[in-house]
Amino acid sequence: MRILFLSNLEFEGFAGPTYCVPALIGALSELEEVVWYNMRPVERVEWRGLPFYRNPNDFAFDIEDFTSRIWRPDLIVFEGFYAFHPNATLLGVLSSGIPYVIEPHCALTSGDQGKKTFKKRICNAVFYNRFAQGAAAIHYLTEKERDESGEKWNRNSFIEPNGIEVPKERPHRESWHGDVPEIVFVGRVEPYQKGLDVLLEALTPLNACADSPRFHLSIYGNSVNGFSNEMEKKLQAAGLSDVVAVRGPVYGDEKDAVLRAADIFLLTSRYEGMPMGLLEACAYGLPCVVTPGTNMSDVILAEGAGWVCDLSPESVREAIVVAASSAEAYAEMALASRRVAELFSWPSIAKSIRTDYLKVIGRA
Repeated sequence: MRILFLSNLEFEGFAGPTYCVPALIGALSELEEVVWYNMRPVERVEWRGLPFYRNPNDFAFDIEDFTSRIWRPDLIVFEGFYAFHPNATLLGVLSSGIPYVIEPHCALTSGDQGKKTFKKRICNAVFYNRFAQGAAAIHYLTEKERDESGEKWNRNSFIEPNGIEVPKERPHRESWHGDVPEIVFVGRVEPYQKGLDVLLEALTPLNACADSPRFHLSIYGNSVNGFSNEMEKKLQAAGLSDVVAVRGPVYGDEKDAVLRAADIFLLTSRYEGMPMGLLEACAYGLPCVVTPGTNMSDVILAEGAGWVCDLSPESVREAIVVAASSAEAYAEMALASRRVAELFSWPSIAKSIRTDYLKVIGRA
């Protein structure tokens, strides 16, 4: 099977597709012939070093020329949805007769459709409804993502999660690193999707609670619309500057150091496709505080790898308090978190997705 992956990605260190797209293609390259063409001329060593990666600096993409002179795929996979504009390149791909799959990365959910609603309604009516309906299948990351997207886009779909590179070295997680557990959030510092508006409400009263357990929370990420500054001001006004720190984004070795020094991972999302940051935290053996919107609450609960709370200030606050009081159960929960990561290793995910792709080709 020959698979052509098309994307329009920037190299954004805080964005899940920056890592999960090349990781998926890399795992599938061990099983099938693949080519990845990114519409943007991104020249990062992390991507350029992949033998299957191409971009406009290599050649201008034209599907007719590509399939007649270079390589004709059996399947085309679009990594993203609104990232692809209805220009000649895209229209040529859709009229090529080659079956295609769309992995929308949450773009079709009611939560995401609720952002920039008017603009999206117009764009959907003009083009994107037909784009979705013409796909041989939609690849959703979770059942919740499919449920929140609905069947109006396309009745043909399959569900496969993102994967994770599980470090061979198992981090030592017998207990907290110190007397005070270090809780971390790593992701976009964005109020709505990530639920940080609710987290802020949950944290504000804690300083007044003399019997609250001691902990430190560090929030790492790229600030969206200046929300980091807003959080810092409110935390300072609440007297929480020594308890909660809002920091910039971390990547590579710096992120590795942050996760190795942390004790608990926190993610309070309203919705996610499949949160790569959370999977990475599990690979480091970090027990997690999560909401149902992360799409990982069921497996976290089933494996005993953390605490699940509703997205309300009271529930989030209670979960943080319980997590910061759970020193005795820490070692067992850390092992459970590592088991969660192993369930989502990229080689296992790639084999399952390959089967889905073969079904799609057979159906088409």
